[in-house]
Amino acid sequence: MTNLAAIIYSTAAIGTGAIGLAAVTLCGELFLLSTGATAAFAAIVFVSSLGAGPIPASMAAVAVGLISGCLQGVAIGPLRCNPIIASIAAASVITGIASLLTGGRTIIGGGDASWLGLGVLFPGLPHQGVLLVVATLALELVVQRSRFGRELRLVGINRVAARVAGLRTRTTVLMGCTLAGGAAAAAGVLIASQSGTANLLIGSDLNFGAIAAVLVGGIGIAGGRGRISDAAFGALFLAIIGNLLLVKNLPYEAQLAVKGAAVLLSVTIGAFLGGKRR
Repeated sequence: MTNLAAIIYSTAAIGTGAIGLAAVTLCGELFLLSTGATAAFAAIVFVSSLGAGPIPASMAAVAVGLISGCLQGVAIGPLRCNPIIASIAAASVITGIASLLTGGRTIIGGGDASWLGLGVLFPGLPHQGVLLVVATLALELVVQRSRFGRELRLVGINRVAARVAGLRTRTTVLMGCTLAGGAAAAAGVLIASQSGTANLLIGSDLNFGAIAAVLVGGIGIAGGRGRISDAAFGALFLAIIGNLLLVKNLPYEAQLAVKGAAVLLSVTIGAFLGGKRR
């Protein structure tokens, strides 16, 4: 049960960031490399607001992520900036602001977030795992059944054709980035709630972890192919691999190498299958 809980904890934060990032990838805008910085800033906001209670603190943190994602969405969508460059610049701005506000120190919360961080529904099933499943199902439903979801895929498949057909291409990209920002912030909340503390390093592994989950899950890097749930399954797969390597007492460097190889293999297979379809 302890091992199962460890896998779920490892999956929860990365999976939450990944399902939001998947929306950006599906609409053909690759990734937001500000995911880790957004998570760290949101975690700091969450911990700083914890005295008001975990729910208001979570709402404040997610709001910060939504604003961050929206601003990047404006740059990438309506202004047509390169998503990689725009998100790297955004990460620098976010980190700089957070550093000024905290002085580079670790922030300790004044409230109790143990229900969210360490609570379990029953042995082996943490609340964080339940929240990830609910969030994944909700977002999957939106993408599969709503106009936004249909436009998200069509924009990713062929942006020019989508524009000619009268679809809201730029608005769709903006909404996808906003969603990714909110998901990154939620991931930061999940991480910070485990210890009740936050600092600028809290999302250091989230960029790679979320991108790896999206790619290993099989979502097409060129856009238009895949499901939101694929990103969550990708995060679970990577968490299981990491756990097996940890049980074998392999060092952290070996874990990184294996995960990197898994991502490279996924991209290679995706490129091969995409070439055969053409």
